[in-house]
Amino acid sequence: MVSYDLPLDYAYWTYEEVMRCLLPPERFDDNDGIPAGFNQAGHVAHLNLRDEFLPYKRLIAEVLLDKNPGVRTVINKVANVGTESEFRTFAYELLAGDEDLNVEARENECVFRFDYAKVYWNSKLEGEHRRLVHLFKPGEVVCDVMAGIGPFAVPAGKRGVFVWANDYNPESHRFLDLNIKRNKFLGYSICPSL
Repeated sequence: MVSYDLPLDYAYWTYEEVMRCLLPPERFDDNDGIPAGFNQAGHVAHLNLRDEFLPYKRLIAEVLLDKNPGVRTVINKVANVGTESEFRTFAYELLAGDEDLNVEARENECVFRFDYAKVYWNSKLEGEHRRLVHLFKPGEVVCDVMAGIGPFAVPAGKRGVFVWANDYNPESHRFLDLNIKRNKFLGYSICPSL
């Protein structure tokens, strides 16, 4: 047997292990535990912190940034979706990282670019987007009247579906047009923004 020193620094520990050491145990919820879940859109991590974790929000964001190499920006939602804007955007606060919310997200073999502060996007809906798009058959015609930036319309168009798409939010409409062109498919019609 040979003895040796094994230095274990910050890089060795996971996000959860670091949080369990830094946050007071009385803040942990029996069901939710530490704040570990977040939505990610490109390089932006979007938290929905519960009130008991708000005093530690910057610490949580810094550790999340450290432990997730693909994340450069951490924000926390400070209002419900739709309460601040008729376009289903939400008020947020920057907790850590760059103040750059222009993101590129990949979903269903498509690339979407958008400003996360100006449009509605929910990464958790990717499975539902995929399920519905695969119900459409090439040659069919689909109307997407609340198309957003195109998570249904763009992949459907790439599958040979003729898509009529529009969105009430002028920014969503602008990014929808850009995403259609970026993903290079024919057989679509973008209705003028309302």
